[in-house]
Amino acid sequence: MTRGPLQWLLQSITNLFVFHPLRGQHTQPTQLGMEFSDLRLVAEDGVRTQAWWMPSAVSDGALSGCTVITFHGNGGTMADRLDWCQRMVAEGASVLATEYRGYGESEGRPSESGCRLDAHAALAEARRLSAEGAPLLVHGRSLGGAVAIGLAAEAQVDGLIVESTFTRVADMAALIGIPFASALVAYRFDSVARLDDLDAPVFLVHGTGDTLIPFSMAEVLRDTLVARGAPVTFLPVAGGEHNSTWQSAGESYWEALRHWRQDAVRPV
Repeated sequence: MTRGPLQWLLQSITNLFVFHPLRGQHTQPTQLGMEFSDLRLVAEDGVRTQAWWMPSAVSDGALSGCTVITFHGNGGTMADRLDWCQRMVAEGASVLATEYRGYGESEGRPSESGCRLDAHAALAEARRLSAEGAPLLVHGRSLGGAVAIGLAAEAQVDGLIVESTFTRVADMAALIGIPFASALVAYRFDSVARLDDLDAPVFLVHGTGDTLIPFSMAEVLRDTLVARGAPVTFLPVAGGEHNSTWQSAGESYWEALRHWRQDAVRPV
């Protein structure tokens, strides 16, 4: 079905609000001492997106044997989150960092439906690369949290790690102070609704000092999971800002993640 002028306008405005892609990569994993493979994943509609596979050789870490797919936020590229990937690899997890269409060296333009297709392409690649029986964890930060929740709601994964994410795009639009903005966004990214379809333990992280996505949205996500009896570990980070939860939490972040891995995620 073709889009009318109004639908085209609303989607164009929503794209400006939701997506802030950058082209190219300013850093490579080798600059942080990590071996990696630079991959191109092919989504169901044929769009090719970039991904970095960073295998871990650590056999006695808290996350050894796990594979983690990570989705970054709406700005920058996966290169901006390599420090987190480096620590994950040091903890024993092999990491597949992925781009959305239009970001990094990927083809296409980003959209809600495109992010869904790109996420499923990443999942297929992670399954191909992982050792048989390896626990598969999905991680997302900010917009990536919504992408990760959507993927975990539609596919079988062993665990979900969500940081600094929102409840719905409409709820975020309501914060900008423009009348009726929440009714005009063309995308949903409705994580609250998608939690009903989730069948995986959740590690939820949010900073109390987040001025971009309110801490109260994390509380809504937590309460939604608790109300449906879903296994959730909630780590509120005192003073943590939008992009610095794991740095602000320090070792308590990794200790909580280790306990969640041991207690909630199936063993290797």
